[in-house]
Amino acid sequence: MIHDDSVPRHIPHLATPEVMSMGLRPLDPGDWIETDTSLSHFHQHTLAMRQLHGHAVYAALPGSLEAQQELLSLLCGHLLEDHADAYRRDGSGISSAAGGFHVALTEADPEPLWQASLLVADDLVIMQPSANGYLLAAASLASPSHWRLQDKLGQPIRAVHDPIPGIHRQLTPRIERFFVHISPERPVSRFNWALQSDPGLFHPAAPEATASSDTILYYRVERQTLRRLPCSGAIAFTIRVFLHPLAALSTVPGAIDALVSAVDATPPALARYKGFPSLRDALEQYRLKSAAEIHWPRRSPT
Repeated sequence: MIHDDSVPRHIPHLATPEVMSMGLRPLDPGDWIETDTSLSHFHQHTLAMRQLHGHAVYAALPGSLEAQQELLSLLCGHLLEDHADAYRRDGSGISSAAGGFHVALTEADPEPLWQASLLVADDLVIMQPSANGYLLAAASLASPSHWRLQDKLGQPIRAVHDPIPGIHRQLTPRIERFFVHISPERPVSRFNWALQSDPGLFHPAAPEATASSDTILYYRVERQTLRRLPCSGAIAFTIRVFLHPLAALSTVPGAIDALVSAVDATPPALARYKGFPSLRDALEQYRLKSAAEIHWPRRSPT
């Protein structure tokens, strides 16, 4: 099914208001990747970001090739079988009528993960087992949310999450246990949400405190999936970023009020990391506008 990406499809703070939560949900393998009307935009975005930023967008350790190839093969099978309305085999590659592009596929390509990332709107990451735990072994990262691939490549889970206040106390041991025990038959999904004051997808740096009460805000959601690759034993981690003007949430009853409450309940250190303090005045204006539209609707001209 090709979804309409012009309206918010996932509003995770309504179900999980905590900014930092495992929030794992069982995932039907047929729903591994979602396709929508932004597929062409993300394909072009991924190409453009690598051209601009190089190794900050795509990088891989030499020992990750087997897992990359396995992920590409698994992804192609999923797209052709479960999203036949959007993808078809075309010669030696795959074409997407939904996205208006063709991706050539060759067994000898040295960057299978890059090929895979051109097929979907998701960023793709491979976490590989090692003597030091699971390491970030390869990634195609065109839409990072406050982390830099060049800082994380080859690092274990704990180091990957280091900048996030409180995560080692609250979640890191659980995440490490989860990576050990996840099975190929039981993939999962989870969501992150955030706010930002510009419509950019490429956000490797933490937000700067430069917002005012009339700043336009954007609601940023990450739909993440994790699944074990059965042959290599690596874990495929997908990250699909959705970015909508915050005003789009005003049509969902209670969404703005719930967002204000979630921001206010975020612990101070984590709130600063997320850039919430600088956005709070602007967010309040959205809350007031939403309340006015609900309680005092504007009359139609007579």
